[in-house]
Amino acid sequence: METVQLFDLPVTITEKAELLELLTDRVMNGMKTFVVTANASIVVRATEDKAYREAIQRADVIFPDGIGVVWAIRRIHKKQSSRITGIETMIELCRISQQRNWRVFLLGGRKEVVTKAAEHLNKQFNNIVCGYYHGYFTGNEPVEMINKSGADLVFVGMGVPKQELWISENLSKINAILAMGVGGSFDVVSGFKKRAPVFIQKIHLEWLYRFFQSPLDKKNVPRDVFKFIRIVLSHH
Repeated sequence: METVQLFDLPVTITEKAELLELLTDRVMNGMKTFVVTANASIVVRATEDKAYREAIQRADVIFPDGIGVVWAIRRIHKKQSSRITGIETMIELCRISQQRNWRVFLLGGRKEVVTKAAEHLNKQFNNIVCGYYHGYFTGNEPVEMINKSGADLVFVGMGVPKQELWISENLSKINAILAMGVGGSFDVVSGFKKRAPVFIQKIHLEWLYRFFQSPLDKKNVPRDVFKFIRIVLSHH
């Protein structure tokens, strides 16, 4: 696997199967792993916000989730990369967790959303979720809960930049091995929101579909997409 620099972020060029193998090996070997699913919003935020950029630079694996990042790698580095979505990676890691008896913790989202997401994943993957907690906390209660739960993997659905900042600050304090930001994935897994139809995924307009589903939550997304295009085009 090859890593390229994209605006000071080391992004890994990889295929889905290869990425899952890498993450599985790291968990099996007990190697702490902070995973970032890089899309336009994450890259733009990292160029604008030093603390956020430094948090992401501490990640062990940054992979391209978002057609914009795939395009930027092709344009700047003349290299082909697959787009690997965060939600699919999360679901595949849940499948692997079921096979290997790993336990999963969900952190983030509204209480009813994360509760439903845990129920659905437990039904689908034979009770792999050992705990969950909403995203509206102020103290350190998630750290204690995660450690009590015995989780191996933590999926953090608190949106950008909160989820990556939280992982960067807390991965060393939790006993779980892998932590990954998953954005609005709990909304989809719980059934509260639908994932874009396949034809929209194929034409790479999933971000626009998500924006129309919740324009208030996602109000910065179109701005980020156009900003991202601008910074890629102005890159020399």
